Amino acid sequence: MRKRTKHLTLIMLTVTIFALLVAACSSGTEQAPGSSDTPTANTNDNSEQTGDTEEQKADLKQFSNDPVTLKVATPWGIDYFMSRIGNHIQEKLPHITLEHIDWDGTVEKMQELYAADVVPDVLLAFTGQKPLEDLEMVYPLDEMLEAYGFDLGTLDPAAVAEIRARDAQGRLVGMPQEMGYIGLHYNKEIFDKFGVEYPRDEMTWDEVLDLAKQMTAERDGVKYRGLEFGVDAPLLQLSVTKTDPESGDVLLTKEPKFTQYMELMKKYYEIPGMIDPEATGFAEKTVAMSVNWHGFLTWFGGGSDEEAVEYQKQMDIAPLPSWPDLPQTSTIPVGIHPWAINSFSEHKEAALQFVIESVSPEYQTKLARAGTPTVLSDMAIKQQFGAELIRFEGKNIGAFTKYPLAEPPARLSYWDRYVNLDMQQFTQSDMNISEFLRKAEEESQLKIKEAMAQQK
Repeated sequence: MRKRTKHLTLIMLTVTIFALLVAACSSGTEQAPGSSDTPTANTNDNSEQTGDTEEQKADLKQFSNDPVTLKVATPWGIDYFMSRIGNHIQEKLPHITLEHIDWDGTVEKMQELYAADVVPDVLLAFTGQKPLEDLEMVYPLDEMLEAYGFDLGTLDPAAVAEIRARDAQGRLVGMPQEMGYIGLHYNKEIFDKFGVEYPRDEMTWDEVLDLAKQMTAERDGVKYRGLEFGVDAPLLQLSVTKTDPESGDVLLTKEPKFTQYMELMKKYYEIPGMIDPEATGFAEKTVAMSVNWHGFLTWFGGGSDEEAVEYQKQMDIAPLPSWPDLPQTSTIPVGIHPWAINSFSEHKEAALQFVIESVSPEYQTKLARAGTPTVLSDMAIKQQFGAELIRFEGKNIGAFTKYPLAEPPARLSYWDRYVNLDMQQFTQSDMNISEFLRKAEEESQLKIKEAMAQQK
């Protein structure tokens, strides 16, 4: 890998030296960061501001309108890329011509692109930070964003913290452009059948398990279960990594939060009738509640929206339950795939315009209304989530954003992907929690050692 990286560096050095980012002053040919509704540090028009603020504005760099072609690498394909963001960028930043590059997120594919003299300027970092680190492509955005007056305060602070947690130095190594929400979906029809009250706000996990217990039984020849987990939300609320990001040491027996999580899951699996190899799920209307993603209701219900609306008419969403010591707290940010600028790009200024426009209120509102949660902190935009989706009409969509996101760990760990808490193994064995965590820790540590050896 190191030889490949050195070879790559030599190739890049033969190309024109990175263009200097120049501040210009001609208002006729230059523009502020992004379009007129792009969030910046200078959007407050306060007549009482001092001359110092005006001087600060004058010191900010201004973007050039000179024509430029940006290469953007994603796994989306050209058609979805253009409909998702490309058309918007070219409308708001007409001096930028976009060229889409197909990328599967791997180091190998990127090396093939470089060998063909294709150097992406912007990448969707959907496979994490490591491929960019391996190829020395990481480019922190902090200094450029400050130089051009972008206000990070317009973004959800937990989303910003998640991006910083990817980097050993805590730098902002990308711009979050979307995130995921998790909620408690429930079927009123099953609650009514068992005479149980619907989920309410501010419930704890233990209270939800009590509801689940009342509805895990057979009625009219049908076996019902009270709850299913489509996402490990209780663990995600605890803001913990399974491994040490530096050493790769597995922390399952060292961090008490894993025992806390397993104790909850033990209660869940011990509900009589909860473990059933032949059981169907929430989508088949045999489960009363499902902890699941914001798009869950778009995954089932019929071939058309009209069919789905009829099928799901008794289904709704409640806020995510929480731990007693973490009341009214959602999970850490999930589903974030940031835009990253390639350190080898010769068009970093235009690339920065691209990533800033991706978090403009106008564009983020479009995403939110179409069903992709915004990364902005603006509650008015958050509340427009799913406004254009017929399946969400009449649903309690505000439940997804009722509680703030949990603060992510200070540093995310690449090695977590090698750790698996196999709940099927746990339920089918006679191991207690300590034994299970110790076994999982030992097995995971071996996997990590093997992975480390292969990467040397």
